[in-house]
Amino acid sequence: MNTSDFHHTRLICLAVACCLVWPAVAITSLQAANVVSIEEHWELDVGKPTPSRSSPQASMVMSPRLDLSGTFFIYTLNHKDMPNYSAGGMQVQQWEGDTVRDVHNGPQQGTLSQEGDVITWTQKMEIHEGLLIFQVQDGSSQTWSTFGGAGYLKFSTSTTLNNLNGYRVSNSLGESEVGYAGNRVQTLVLKKLRWVTDDGVVHELVSPIPIDTNLDP
Repeated sequence: MNTSDFHHTRLICLAVACCLVWPAVAITSLQAANVVSIEEHWELDVGKPTPSRSSPQASMVMSPRLDLSGTFFIYTLNHKDMPNYSAGGMQVQQWEGDTVRDVHNGPQQGTLSQEGDVITWTQKMEIHEGLLIFQVQDGSSQTWSTFGGAGYLKFSTSTTLNNLNGYRVSNSLGESEVGYAGNRVQTLVLKKLRWVTDDGVVHELVSPIPIDTNLDP
């Protein structure tokens, strides 16, 4: 995998317009108190997959900082590309800048095969007792049934961060993509952003933002 693909901002059209308003509100709220947990709620409407080619394929990025210079995470759907490529299933990857530190594969092995399959999942980051924790949870798909939350798609790593106030939703929107067969996808949408501050208050923003999936040459 060419990691520069994940460092090139791909916000275009509607995603750009939404990012000018929606994340700005979130940033103001995030700076008001120490954020200890952030959830991104995603939905991928597959459309018409091609199982023999393991298409489409998506890669989702989430970082606790303003950029991808430190620790961040990638979640791949319908393919695994570390340390070698394999079709189908899913994988989470822990990166440190341009270097992959660890990978975990989910137990799901099949390729997307159901026309009209709508995949939903939550990507969660949290700070807890000196640890930065990332996991995929509450997943649902016709092809893969339920997934996430059992520890297969989870990382826990030591960190010097005291909070997640450096998080920017624009990183996730700009770096995540349908990297292969975007024409097979109807929509890829961030449905909701949810975060918790150290005073126990839960905050939510519900304002769906789509990512353009028609990026194949």
